[in-house]
Amino acid sequence: MVSAFLALVATLGALTATGLLIQRANKDRLLYLIAWSFTQVGLSLALLSMGVGFLAGFNGVLFRVVELGAALIGPIWLALGMVELIARYVQVRFGAWLFAISYTVVALVILLVDPLKGELSKDLPKPGDTYDALPLLLIDGAHVVAVLALAACTGVTGWLASKQDQEAAELLIPIALVALAGVLVVSGTRGFLPAPLAVIALGGAAGLVWYGAMRTIPVFDDEGYDDYGDDYGDEPMTGYEEQGYQPARPEPVPAPTPSPDPRRGELRFPEPAPAEDLRFPDSPAGPTAVDGVAAAAAAAGLGGGAVPEQAKPAGLTGLAGACGQITVYTLLEGREDAFDRLATDLVKAAIAVEPEMVVFACHEVVGGPTQRIFYQLFRAEAAFAAHRRQPHLQRFLAESRTHVLATNVIELRLGAAKVPLPAPDFPGR
Repeated sequence: MVSAFLALVATLGALTATGLLIQRANKDRLLYLIAWSFTQVGLSLALLSMGVGFLAGFNGVLFRVVELGAALIGPIWLALGMVELIARYVQVRFGAWLFAISYTVVALVILLVDPLKGELSKDLPKPGDTYDALPLLLIDGAHVVAVLALAACTGVTGWLASKQDQEAAELLIPIALVALAGVLVVSGTRGFLPAPLAVIALGGAAGLVWYGAMRTIPVFDDEGYDDYGDDYGDEPMTGYEEQGYQPARPEPVPAPTPSPDPRRGELRFPEPAPAEDLRFPDSPAGPTAVDGVAAAAAAAGLGGGAVPEQAKPAGLTGLAGACGQITVYTLLEGREDAFDRLATDLVKAAIAVEPEMVVFACHEVVGGPTQRIFYQLFRAEAAFAAHRRQPHLQRFLAESRTHVLATNVIELRLGAAKVPLPAPDFPGR
């Protein structure tokens, strides 16, 4: 009865975690979340079958569900999701998907049709006493591949984190939790643990997979960014803040929540400065800066060419040191909506916490539905460098990687500002 009660509690927890993960995977359409959803479904069905078997006795159907869900699908698709999350080469991810699907289909057929041996009771069956050599070999192979893949992914992520790779540092803890879940799955299905411990191991694995998955997705949602503004404010982050340590700040002022923009995939420009801000300081009621430059140019005998440096308005020459970049993304077909959601999250966070941003826009290409062009410009190189270290940008780069086929980056540096002058008024016009 103890094993049955534990299996019931673990089943409820696993089903809850599975529902939450499937809901998030359906919203974000991230492949690694989809793979881990298969793992969660397999573990939930295995725990449910264990609970029924402890109460009414195991039979062939319940035993096969336990082995297929927890011993085969669970570890294989857990490792697949890990590779999909951290692999930076599409060839590696494609090979992982090809192997996982092929191995799952072949092993699934064999484990379903292979005859069982021995008698089943209310005790948790051991695979070695119930299956023949071939099904056991396939299960052992799934466990070996899963353990090696999880260990390799964890090791590579840890090594990259030690090299100051920001993306790897943020993923290190979630990956370690998911790798621990893989160890629990393998331990709970090998037949070495007593029934209560096997149930606890599988239930704990389901919880770790869900928690690890939640730690890898973007933290920005549609409810707003007041909390984010409280954490980071408008000041550039220090090295400690980049690692997650927030210094004490007296009475932080929340950043204003930007109004929602109904235009999909279009990021907003900062609001233009009022006309009063473009007037000369010594003549607040006089002509605008552009008019003053035009008058100075006319007095100096200049046409529509260069403007004397001393005549350039301070509000416009302040961008002489601006820099930024243009990024052209080529998306995978069918990933446009997911990419645009991540882009919307990115610009909301950037608007809230980056006051030195001049332009931050994302454009769709007419006639190219899989093309997106980011244009970003900052007032100074230091502001642009700080932008590259922002957590919201790192999350965008990590999460959008699975939607992007190719990326082309063009670095920008704004030269000396040139003020357009009005054209001369020729007679007869």
